[in-house]
This record gives sequence, structure tokens and C-alpha cells, in this order.
Amino acid sequence: MVAAAVSALALVVTPALSAGAAPAMAQNAAPVDTADPNYIWRTDIISKALAGKPGADRVLHRVPGSFHDAPRVPAEADQARARGNALYGPGTPLYVGNTPGSEFMCTTTVAGYNDRGQKVALTAGHCGNVGDKVKSADAPQLGTTGTITQVDKQKDFAVITLDKNTEVTRTYDGITANHVGGAPVRPGGTVCKKGVASGYTCAPTFTDWDTHNVNHVCAMQGDSGAPLMVGDRVIAMVNGGTWHAPFDIACHSPLQGPIHAPTASARLDSVLPSVKGGFRLP
Repeated sequence: MVAAAVSALALVVTPALSAGAAPAMAQNAAPVDTADPNYIWRTDIISKALAGKPGADRVLHRVPGSFHDAPRVPAEADQARARGNALYGPGTPLYVGNTPGSEFMCTTTVAGYNDRGQKVALTAGHCGNVGDKVKSADAPQLGTTGTITQVDKQKDFAVITLDKNTEVTRTYDGITANHVGGAPVRPGGTVCKKGVASGYTCAPTFTDWDTHNVNHVCAMQGDSGAPLMVGDRVIAMVNGGTWHAPFDIACHSPLQGPIHAPTASARLDSVLPSVKGGFRLP
């Protein structure tokens, strides 16, 4: 019933939110000048209620169809932009695509270096194709700051080679990645993710094996690629829901509680050996 109510309200509110905005199609503070048509502050009671914050002055929407109070552009990203650079780290929101206004929106898993010392970042493989341009949605004023150079559709990961006017970090908007990979999480163990669409959410693990962790974290389109974490260890990247229509219920609002499809995440222990050129944290 809650999911149905959220969907009904979404039909009313979404057209006003998404007019002129880039679609966030990927899955299965004070105002800042982001030059981003998706960076929309909402003060109406419906938006605040759907975000679970009816008493807030306003909430932020960044992904069409999401009614969560979205992550703001963090201070460290603004500081890097003032230096002329885009900052990439765990949870940095991305625009992927070569046609302005029609990019896919995804989330960075981690950023660091390959074996040649080039700056690289990882995200979900269904977010784009080799040759697609990448922008940080937290620094769109800088334009393209990376290019997808590897996509593995089977394992569903992509490698972004970053441009010279970028910086990479282990810590981004309160999320720190000091380790990547690690042992499987036992069923019932808590995992957390940070994505541009639904923010920071935690939930129990259902299953975890060689290639995937299946869990119940709240996630939706735009969260693809988001780091799935245990403490300061990134164990996987969010790939998408595990159920098919009509049961593929995304987590559009915190009011849904547990009423959404489970989330599948590609384990980095499976992904990293296939990354051409290797990967290491900064």
C-alpha cells in the first residue's frame, strides 16, 4: 500500500521535477551554483513528506523519480572545483553519455590509480559504453572530465579513465574507502551504500557468494555503481534490483520502508581481477 501511494504521488509530482532534466536511466547546505538542471530544491509539502522530512525547510532532488532528500555537493568538491579540478571518490555522482541533456546518471564506486599511475574510477557497467564521456554531477561546470575505457557487461562494471583536471580521494561527502574487496558477508550482516538518488542507506544481506552480494538496501535508478560498504571497506558496487516486472519495485522514497526489491551488487573481489591495468586506492 505504501509503495502504491508513493507511485501515485510520483505521477503527480514527477512531471514538474523532470521538465528539462537529464534522465537518470541507469540501474537495474546552502544552494550552490551547480549548472545542473537536476539540482532542484523543493519546498512543497508533498516533496518534504515523501522525503520523510515534513518539518524541513526544503529538500533536494537530483534524480528524476527520486523523492529522497538527495546528497548535497560536498565542500571538498567545491574546493577542488575552485582549483579547476573535479574530485572523484566513493559516491561521486556521474553523468555518462555523449549527448548533453540525455546522459545517464550513475554513482562512482571508488576512484584511484591504475598500474601506470593514471587516475581512474569504477562504476556499474550498464551506465555506459566504451568511449562515453563522463562528468562529475558535483562539478558539471567543468564539462567532461573522464571517458569510459573498459566495460564488462557480464560482471557489470566500467572503468573511467579520468582527465588531467581531476583529483581522486578515499573520502567523499562523509564516506571513506580505506579498503576494497574482502570476505563475503554472512546472511543477516549489515551493508551500507551511498548513491546520488537515495543517499546513504543500510540493510541486511540476504546472500553473498563469489560474484554478488544480494541485500535489501534502498536503491533506485541513479544509484548504480554506488559503493556497498562494511565499515570503511568497499566490498561491492550496486548493480540493480533482482526482481522482474511487475515486482521490480525501486526505492523511490524512504516512506516505502522495506517495500522494494532486493538489490544485487557486484563483489569487488570478482571485479578487480578483470580491471585492465589494475586498480589501487589513492
